[in-house]
Amino acid sequence: MSIAGTTDVAAFLAARTAMFNDAPGRAAGSVVGLALWAALLAVATTRYTRGGRRGISTATIGLAALVAAGNVGLTAIHLKAGVGGVRPVVGGVLGILALILALASRDTSALATA
Repeated sequence: MSIAGTTDVAAFLAARTAMFNDAPGRAAGSVVGLALWAALLAVATTRYTRGGRRGISTATIGLAALVAAGNVGLTAIHLKAGVGGVRPVVGGVLGILALILALASRDTSALATA
């Protein structure tokens, strides 16, 4: 999920470079979203390659929760304004799935150490 989310936001920013001049606040929010998705990708990759240590598990869940909250909020704003099409909805779904997977992998790694 984090690969898809990072790619989605990066593609959005690359396709709309004029946004940095026309709507710098919106661009800044998108850059923050990209940073959160990229951080989630980095932590999830570290967790996958090095195992589910407690600190990494907590960081994964925390970042996934931030990503989910941000994307669901963004989806709600776009739906209320009637703009954005399918893309914001896909982002919201990706965020929720990332959180579900982070929580599910925590439960699985806890069972493996028990």
